Formats: sequence, structure tokens, C-alpha cells
Amino acid sequence: MNYMKRAWLSVTRKRGKSAILFAVILILGNVIAGAIAVNQSTQNVEKQIKNQLGSLATIDIDYEALMANSEGGASMEEIQPLPEELIKQIGERSEVKQYDYLREASIAVENFKPYRFSRQEDDDNVMIVGGMLSLIHLAGTNLLKPLDFEEGTVNLTQGRFFNEEEQRTGKRVGLISEELAQENGLAVGDTMVLDGQFIDYSSGEEPEKQKGNDYPIEIVGIFKNTNLEKANEKNDNSSSSFFDDSPFNRIYMPNDAVKTIVEEERTGQQAAFPATDPGSDKDFFTPQFILNQPEDAEQFKQEVTPLLPNGYKVNASTDEYDRVGTSMNRLSQISSYVVVIAVIASLIIISLIIVLFTRDRKYELGIYLSLGERRKYVFAQIVIELLLIGISAMLISLVTGNMLGKMVSESLLASSMLEANQAGMEQFFVGAPKIDQATINEAFRVQYTLSYVIAFLATGIVTILLSAVVPLLYILRLNPKKIML
Repeated sequence: MNYMKRAWLSVTRKRGKSAILFAVILILGNVIAGAIAVNQSTQNVEKQIKNQLGSLATIDIDYEALMANSEGGASMEEIQPLPEELIKQIGERSEVKQYDYLREASIAVENFKPYRFSRQEDDDNVMIVGGMLSLIHLAGTNLLKPLDFEEGTVNLTQGRFFNEEEQRTGKRVGLISEELAQENGLAVGDTMVLDGQFIDYSSGEEPEKQKGNDYPIEIVGIFKNTNLEKANEKNDNSSSSFFDDSPFNRIYMPNDAVKTIVEEERTGQQAAFPATDPGSDKDFFTPQFILNQPEDAEQFKQEVTPLLPNGYKVNASTDEYDRVGTSMNRLSQISSYVVVIAVIASLIIISLIIVLFTRDRKYELGIYLSLGERRKYVFAQIVIELLLIGISAMLISLVTGNMLGKMVSESLLASSMLEANQAGMEQFFVGAPKIDQATINEAFRVQYTLSYVIAFLATGIVTILLSAVVPLLYILRLNPKKIML
């Protein structure tokens, strides 16, 4: 009789033993299937959220490290600007698709109206937001189209980007936000005037103010903060004190235009208050790098950080996920451990069951060998029996295990672990791209995918085949003469 037919008859006629093995594989298969489903869902969360956050990386001064290590670390006075050669070297790395280095400055204005999420004004017509003077932030760029527009964090809604002549000559042209334009009644083609003021804090009392320089800037384009639009709509007066309005008060300009404004500000401040320190005349840049994909961020940070001077760090847009995704990472690790433990347990339990069943069948196997059946066919019969029962149980556990993974996922999403993580998030500025509980719930979906089915079936079949190794050793040691005596 053919060994394949013998395997089928053995499974169908010995229903009790087949049912026991089926139940064991079904239970273990449910655990493995549920764990794989949860693991792949957590990976899907990370991938979707990081794609939402984008693939932008910057190099900034590490103020937290400087404050923490103020005794033994470098002070602000010792921080040197990043050399342009180093920025260009990093920009040529394979992970970088495009890069720019921004020259940034802030102008304290008097009558020009910055956008404010919460209106507050003092008696001297200097608008205060959270105790800070009203500032307009200038962001110089070497590109015709700033990287923020390439990355999609802001979107040009009116006008155009810079042309080559404006960039080459450092003409004072700018791109402003819709909110800033609406606040001051401006449109594309208008020339706005930033009426600056010089402020001296050295008196230790109320700051002394003098009329500053006026900076006329032609508006060539108006943009919308796409990443901040939803955050703006969701915030109310109760949380307005935490709203970061600086992105709405940013003006993109050619780098050389910002450079001349910085020089004029420094000169004017020194003339207005000769006794005060005008500040450093070093050019500090904020490099921006668009990476090929969000997954490159971690490698980029690890390899670029050792190249940076003391006092600098690499920030990536995906860091937001690392901050709020602690629970997801923990859940992914737990599900990975469950898969490993379940596979090991399956190997041990199924192997022991098969060995016990095989020992009970030693006379049957001895007869096969006595009749001249090759050992490899006897072993093949055992493997086929395992696969017939195992694959049937796995196909059922593929459905029930997915349901189990979905129930576990929903329970964990509603648990205090994720709720506490969300509560901590609300304390941060909402001006940054927001990753909240709704975002996690939307991305966290346990569902059938081709990769999930393949991963589970491959894991299950390999586990069953490995479980047959011990019975194989037993069959190889069988002596038909001793059995039949």
C-alpha cells in the first residue's frame, strides 16, 4: 500500500488521536496567529505615522544637553557655527534626496501685526504671547523652492516661488502665511514693512525700547500650513496658551536677504544701546535634509551625529512617533516575544505528543520495515499525517487567531497604558504635526493581508516540520527484528 494512502487511513481511522493532535495545534495556532496579527498591526502603525510625519531631518543646537551639562559641557559662547563644507558633505549622503541650510532671524515688531492664536496686547502696543515679545521669524533659504514646500508641510496657495535673480542678488522678497496676510490685509504683489524696534533688557526692570529699522519686503507668494490646519481647528481657548504660532509668523526669504537684515539689526542695536552686547556676528545655519524615506531617519541620525561639533544634535520629523509611540513599540515587542515563546512551546508539545503516538505504533512501523518498506517512506508517512492534521488546524486558527488578535488589540488600545501616553502628549505644543489617540486607532487595524497569511502559514508549517525531527530519530533507531520477536 502506498505510504500516502496509509497516512490518510491512519488519520481518518484513529480519530481520537487525530482529534487530540488537532486540538493542540489549533490552540497553539491561535496564539501564534493572534501574536503575528498584533505584531504586523503595530508595524503598520509605525509605518503609516512616520509616512504622515514625513522624512525631514534638521541639525540644531542641543539646548537641553547644554543646560544639563553646563558645568562640564560646552556653553553657548563656545558653540561654533556648522561649516558649510560639513553641511554639503552631509547633504551628499545616499539617504538625502535634497537639502538646504537656513539662515534664521527674528525681528521684534511694533505696529506690524503677527498672527496670534490668543489676542493680548500691552499698553506700549507691543503684543505679548505667553510673555514673549511679538516676533516675526525670517527663514532664509538657498533654494528657489524651500524644502518645507517640497516636503508638503506648507503649501503655496497664491503667487510663486523665488526666481534665480532674486536668489542671486538677495532681493527682499518673501513668502508669508495666509494668517499673517489676513491679519495685515496683505496680498501677493504688496510690499509689507516690518517696523522693527530695538529692545534693551540690561536694566533689569522694564525693557527699554527704541524705534528700530524698517524692512520693506515684497510679497511674492502666500502659503498655508497644511500640517497645522487641523491642530488650529481642534484647539480652543482652554489650550490656547500652549499653541505655537511661530510657523504662522514665518517669512521665507533668500538667504542673502536675511543676512543683510541680520547685519542691519546688529548694527542698529549697537547704535541704539552702545553699552549692550550686540551679540555674535557668526553665521549660524539650520540645515534641512529631505530623506529618501522615513525609514532612513534612524540610520541618518546614527551616522551623522558623530560628525557634528559639540553642542549639536540631529532632529527628525519621525522623532514625534518615537515620543508618542512608546506603547506601540512595547506592544510590538510583547507580540514578538509571544510568537517566539509559542513556537518553542509548539515544538516541545507537538514533538512529545508525536513521540508518544509513535511509540504506541512501534509494532505497526516494525511491520512496515519488516516487509521491506524504506525508513524514509515510513518517516514521510508520519510527516504527511502531521501536515494533514496541522494544516487543517492552522486554516481554522487563521480565522479565530485573527479574531483573537483583534480583541486583544482593542483591549490594549483602550487600556490605561495608551491613555496615559496620550495624556502626556497634550502637554506639548500642538503646533507640531499631531499624533493622537484617533490617529493610532485609525492606523491600528488587525486585518487579513497577504503578508499576514504567508507569515502565519510559513511559521506553522516550519514548526510542524521541526516537530517531526524527534520522531525521525526514534524511527531511525527502530529494530524490526526486536519488535517482532
